[in-house]
Amino acid sequence: MLQQLKEILSPALYAHCTGVAQTAAELAVQLDCDPQQARLAGWLHDCAREWPAEQLLAFAAQHQLEVDLYARQAPVILHAPVGALVVKGWGITDEEILAAIRKHTLGEPGMTTLEQLVYLADKIEPNRCYPGVDELRRLARTDFRQALTQASANSLRYLLEKRQTIHPQALAFWNWLVS
Repeated sequence: MLQQLKEILSPALYAHCTGVAQTAAELAVQLDCDPQQARLAGWLHDCAREWPAEQLLAFAAQHQLEVDLYARQAPVILHAPVGALVVKGWGITDEEILAAIRKHTLGEPGMTTLEQLVYLADKIEPNRCYPGVDELRRLARTDFRQALTQASANSLRYLLEKRQTIHPQALAFWNWLVS
């Protein structure tokens, strides 16, 4: 499966997935989760990330995935639920891994620890470079919940600064984190 990923992903995205897999496994050990599940979810989470908008929309329609107004405006957010279906077609049947892949972009209230750590690993893996990421990495080692909340805040702040729409599910995740 890793060879298949290497063939379909750009070198930069493959490196990102490598970093997410490594970081997710480390967080899993810290949080008493299964590091193998976390590593596999990390490897596979962005398998559809480089698909063009038309392909994401067509795949979603073909598989009866909900495509709301926000996904129509920014089809890239479909890469998470599309990716979960893609890897299911590759033989991944672990529902926890599939859910972690499906939820890694927007977050969702009530996420399991595995889902949360994949979300955070995606934001702090070693190849990420943005203001505040080093502090977020340090925080993840000492206060996972606070790091998760800060990562969500960073994502929302980024969208606000870019004057982009914010999916209600991302807001619901934020509200769940701070309530």
